[in-house]
Amino acid sequence: MVSLVCRLEHHRDDVNWCAFSPWCLATCSLDKTVRLYSVPDFSELPFSPLDGHGYAVHCCCFSSSGQLLASCSTDGTAVLWSMDTGAVVSVLEQPGRSPVRTCAFSPDSRLLLCGASDGSVAMWDVQTKALLRTGVVKDTSVVACSFTPCGQMFATGSTYGDIRVWDLEMNPLHSEKNAHDLGVTCCHFSPHHESSTFSVSFRLASCGQDNLLKVWMVTRHGASGCNMQLVHTLKGQSAPVLSCMFSSDGQL
Repeated sequence: MVSLVCRLEHHRDDVNWCAFSPWCLATCSLDKTVRLYSVPDFSELPFSPLDGHGYAVHCCCFSSSGQLLASCSTDGTAVLWSMDTGAVVSVLEQPGRSPVRTCAFSPDSRLLLCGASDGSVAMWDVQTKALLRTGVVKDTSVVACSFTPCGQMFATGSTYGDIRVWDLEMNPLHSEKNAHDLGVTCCHFSPHHESSTFSVSFRLASCGQDNLLKVWMVTRHGASGCNMQLVHTLKGQSAPVLSCMFSSDGQL
């Protein structure tokens, strides 16, 4: 049985994303703010809302410890926030200052990945705040990204409909053309993997403007390459699917 626990109505415009830490819920909105709520009773934290962005906030995510929150915006930046005080830890400017549409921490929270409207992908060192590497997906916007649970690869999804798998050196390992007709909206790796002597495999969920949710098996074959195989196509939705995520145990 599912029942409504709480209704939160503090944002003044569309809510674009939400994320949980063990003790906090973060939401971000077209109203330029990020709002934070205590998980036990969903009361708003004293330092909420966070007002560091100049334009719409598209995505937010917590570090693995929950001590940092990253948010990204049309203003061309990703902001790191302290969850102890709500203070800005750092403002990371996307190369070219293109609107940043998505962001994700690596599993160990040492890296932050940002994808932008001009197709650029930026990888940041969270501790030093240095820009480590950049990549690009030509002629499209990068609107989704997710690290594998081992943190050695990541996937990006674009408005053109492609899903790409990269290594940490920003080398493209595989490109799945037309993974979703009319564009990818979100992608997320399962927290678990399957391994054999010569390969390791990860489940990747993706969704898109085609009303579909798809589950892929992404397999890395040592140094010989990477491939994606479609495992399931779920057709229950009657409108574009905007977000997807595996449960913490990978079973849902």
